[in-house]
Amino acid sequence: MDAKQKRMLEAVKTALMTEIKGQQLYSHAVTTTTDLAAKAMFEALARDEEEHVAILKAQYKSLLATGKMDLSAVHPAEVDHGSAPIIDDAFRAAVKRGTFEMAVVGIGCDLENKAIALYRAEAAKAEDPDLKKIFGWLAEWEVGHLDHLMEIEKVMQDAYWADQGFAPM
Repeated sequence: MDAKQKRMLEAVKTALMTEIKGQQLYSHAVTTTTDLAAKAMFEALARDEEEHVAILKAQYKSLLATGKMDLSAVHPAEVDHGSAPIIDDAFRAAVKRGTFEMAVVGIGCDLENKAIALYRAEAAKAEDPDLKKIFGWLAEWEVGHLDHLMEIEKVMQDAYWADQGFAPM
C-alpha cells in the first residue's frame, strides 16, 4: 500500500468514527427520551448516520482490498438526508420541552458542524476524485441534518423559555 492509499484509509477511518459518534448519540437518545416526537426525529437521524457508517465501511474495505474507492453502490441522488419536513404543527404540539432533548439536539448541532468542517477539509485536500466526491456528499448530507437540528433547537428553546415565563423573547 502506498502513502496515498494510507492517507485515504486514515481519512475514511476518521470519517467513520465521526459518523459512529453521531449514530450512537441519536440511538441513545431514542432509548432515553419519552417524547414520541423527539424519538421519531432521533430514530431518523440515527438511521441516516448508520447509512453513512455503512457507506464508509464499504469504502474502507474497498481501499484495503483494491487500493481504490468503490462508489458503485453509492447513489447520492437517492439520499434525501435532511429534506423531509420534521417541524410541522404536529411536531410543535407534540414535542415536550425537556432539557434532555434540547441537550441532544445541541450536541447534535456541534457534531454536525464538526463533521461538515472535517468533510469539507478532507474534500479540499483529497487527491483522489472518488474520495473528494464521498466527502462532498457527506458534507451536503450533514448540512441537511444541521439545518433541521438548528430549526428544532430554536423551536425547543423558544418553548422552554415560554414555559419558564420568559416569553415573548
